[in-house]
Amino acid sequence: MAATEAICRDVGHVVQRVFDHKAALQGQQRFFFKEFETKRGFRECKRLEQVKTVAQSCSETLSSEAVTSLLQQLEEYEAKAAEVMRSLDGLMKEKSIEAIEKGCNKEKLSDNWQLFVDNMAERRMKFDADIEEELATARKQLNELKLQGAAA
Repeated sequence: MAATEAICRDVGHVVQRVFDHKAALQGQQRFFFKEFETKRGFRECKRLEQVKTVAQSCSETLSSEAVTSLLQQLEEYEAKAAEVMRSLDGLMKEKSIEAIEKGCNKEKLSDNWQLFVDNMAERRMKFDADIEEELATARKQLNELKLQGAAA
């Protein structure tokens, strides 16, 4: 047993060294970083610091100017919006008055129409009654004529 464990352990070390390249990669990474830092001399870091300071100074100065101009524009837009709302309120009042007047006219028109329909119905009934009377008298006369013609 001890012999097989030793063989397994040795095989594991060999496989680990053959297939595990972390140590080699870490060495290459360290070499790359050292070379980068020494050749560049932190130029990029200095440039980034300069950009950062310029951005901060711009944001401090421009932000106050931007805020004041935005507040002025906001006040102008609020005044324009209030004016538009007032004009819309006036238009809405005019339209509502017109609608009420039209509604009153519609009521009058509907009342007049109903009166007209009722009047026409009465006239039609009278006209139908008159026609029925005339038809009845015409039938009577026709029957009398037939009787006279049959008797003669």
